[in-house]
Amino acid sequence: METNPRIHVAMEQSIRYLASASPWEAARAEDSRRKWDGAWWHMAALYEMGEARRIPASAIAKAAQLLDTQVWQTFVITEDDQPTSEADKRKMDCCHCELAVYYMILAASGCDVDHELPWIRQWLLTHRLPDGGLNCDPKAYTGSRKSSIISTLPPLEAILRHTDRAFTEREANFLDEGARYLIEHRLLCAKQDGSVIDPEWLKPCFPRFFEYDILRGMSFLAEWSRRRNQELPAGVLAEGLERLNAYVDADGVRIGRQVFDPRGPWGGHVFPLLEAVSGIGDVSPYLTRQLHDVTARMSLWR
Repeated sequence: METNPRIHVAMEQSIRYLASASPWEAARAEDSRRKWDGAWWHMAALYEMGEARRIPASAIAKAAQLLDTQVWQTFVITEDDQPTSEADKRKMDCCHCELAVYYMILAASGCDVDHELPWIRQWLLTHRLPDGGLNCDPKAYTGSRKSSIISTLPPLEAILRHTDRAFTEREANFLDEGARYLIEHRLLCAKQDGSVIDPEWLKPCFPRFFEYDILRGMSFLAEWSRRRNQELPAGVLAEGLERLNAYVDADGVRIGRQVFDPRGPWGGHVFPLLEAVSGIGDVSPYLTRQLHDVTARMSLWR
C-alpha cells in the first residue's frame, strides 16, 4: 500500500465515501459517472493504484446492480439499436472504453463479472473493427470502419488481464488483432505518414481512466507478448521508450498531464485522492512500476 500520508488519508476518504449511501442514492445512474467526482471515478482511481480490493463490497454490489438494471445493454449504431420503451430510454448509454473500465474495476475487486454481467465481455468482443481495434463513435461502424486507439486499449486490457483461464479462440484473436493494430500504429502514429496522432499521448497520465498515453500501449504489448506467447515487438517498444524518455529520470516516471486538466476540454470538480496521485511533475510509483514491467520483459526477450 502507498505510504505517502497525503495519499493514505485521501484513499481512506474515498473508501468511506464509497461505503456510504451517498454515491448510490441519486435517482439517475448518470450521477455515478459525473466527471470527475462521481463514484465510478473514485473506484477507478483505486483500481489503477492496485487497491481495488479495498473498494467496499457494498459499493461493488451496487455498481454491478446499476450496470445490470440501469444501462442500455446495446451499443447504438443504427436506429434498430435504440431503446423503444420509456423505461429503457431513461437508461444510461455506455461506450466500449467506459464499459471496459467498469469491467476491470469489478473484476479486480473480486466480482465474477462474467457470471453476473456476461453481456459486457460479449459487447467488447463483438465490436472489433476490421483494422483490429474498436471505436466509441458509432459512425465508424457504418462509415470509415477505422478504430480509435483510445477506444481500443481498455477493452484489450479487460480481456487480457481479467481472463483467469485459457483464452477462447475468439478472445485470442481479439487480443492478437488488437496488438497488430497498436503495432501498426507504432503506439501513437498515423499509418499514412507516421506522424504522431496526438502529442498529448507522449505525456504520461495518471490516473488514466479511459484516456491513452504511450506507456499504456507499451504495457499492453509487453503483457500481451507474455500471456499469448507471441513475439515481442521490441522495435516498437524501443521507439516508445525513446519517446517517453523526457518524462523518465532516476526516480521514475513523472506525470506529464491530467485527464481532468481544468484548462482542457474536460475540466470539472475533483476529489482529494484524484488530486493526491495526479500531480504534474510528480514521480508516479504506479507508472514507474508499469515501466519496470515493460523493460523487464524487453530484457528477458533479448
